[in-house]
Amino acid sequence: MRTFYDQLDPGVRVCDGTACHFAGGPALAREAGGKPVRCLGVCYDPPGMRVGDDVTGGSDLAPRGAWGRGADFPRAHAPPRRSLVPPVVLRNLLGSRGASADEYRMPDGDTILRVVEASGLRGRGGAAYPTGAKWRVARDTPADLRYVVANGDEGDPGSYVDRVLMEQDPHAILAGMLACARAVGATRGVVFVRGEYPRARATMVEAAAEARDAGWLDPGFEVEVHTGAGSYVCGEETALLRAIEGLRGEPSPKPPYPAQVGLFGKPTVIQNVETLAQIPWLLQQGRRSDTKVASLAGPVAERGLVEFALGTPLSAVLGAAPRGARWKMALVGGPLGRVLPARAFDQPLSYDALPGLGHAGIVVFDETVSAGALARHLYDFAAAESCGTCTPCRVGTARLARAPDRAALERLCETLEIGSLCGFGLGVPRPIRDLLAAFGDEVFA
Repeated sequence: MRTFYDQLDPGVRVCDGTACHFAGGPALAREAGGKPVRCLGVCYDPPGMRVGDDVTGGSDLAPRGAWGRGADFPRAHAPPRRSLVPPVVLRNLLGSRGASADEYRMPDGDTILRVVEASGLRGRGGAAYPTGAKWRVARDTPADLRYVVANGDEGDPGSYVDRVLMEQDPHAILAGMLACARAVGATRGVVFVRGEYPRARATMVEAAAEARDAGWLDPGFEVEVHTGAGSYVCGEETALLRAIEGLRGEPSPKPPYPAQVGLFGKPTVIQNVETLAQIPWLLQQGRRSDTKVASLAGPVAERGLVEFALGTPLSAVLGAAPRGARWKMALVGGPLGRVLPARAFDQPLSYDALPGLGHAGIVVFDETVSAGALARHLYDFAAAESCGTCTPCRVGTARLARAPDRAALERLCETLEIGSLCGFGLGVPRPIRDLLAAFGDEVFA
């Protein structure tokens, strides 16, 4: 277990997620003597560091000169910084409303299911699967016990939507879980919070106790909060379930799908926390929200969370570049997402227009970052986070950095796409192919 999960051993952890990596994270790790962790969810205020349950960020933590030693977000492009500056949040769901019984007032399960199905709501965690279809399968599968799991294992470096939601609006998530439980007939709920988010875990535990003590949850519906131990692949739904069961978080073959055979062999609905937070609003308004929340990091005018209508061009989401910054490319959707060169920033952002949009973590790079540097970062991430269950992914990700030329790299990508067991191995080649298409041999520089 200790070789699989990286949050089991105490000590200093320095973020090596994409934004922090290119903002001096490796230099900070050497100076602080900390071990790298892939993302602490403070991408808007890099580099991040964790000591115990204290997570801090900002250039005040960086060793002297770190931004100048190969760092790629110069100080001239950064706004004034404090430790853990609250991100800018522009969205109609999120807003620190506080606890309210009104959020938990909702119709019966049959009505909830009809409304969710009619809305056409798709999951916001990345897969964009129709929410109502998943709920219908779980409801129609015979069982004596059903589960609802809120997936808060947001692992994409560059994304911190879920962390902010869990910390600022936990009751919207819990109310969404209650709605799902009524719709599918579940009596058990689990909130899975990644181990790198200690504050989010504490907030969810407090909110669950508050909702239970106030009588806002249905009698018989019990919610517990489970903390992850540090593994990117646990964001995959079957790996997440194995982690809750106390096992290594390795993906399982599908079918059967979790909605049929899930946690402890029972029908289980797994929804990303952003999806669940949309449900109370959907039930109140009678329509879905056709929006997505993006996490912005890098040399942008305002780092933070921005809500946008699906189909909005990336350029409109980013706004104007800061004075003196010349954008080169952006990584959209994390290390398994897409790389867009600056000339393609008019690309609409939606699940159909841009497969790989994922959880919409967006890290922008200026011209100080080479395509080769980003490629090496992606290779390291893939090799470190592969769970090793299937040979194509275990061996293929380890060989990416050693590919001598484009032909060899493309063969490795093809092997990963054809032979990998889960979405991790299938997704690794996506940004690599984008880099090759946009920058060619610079990838090998």
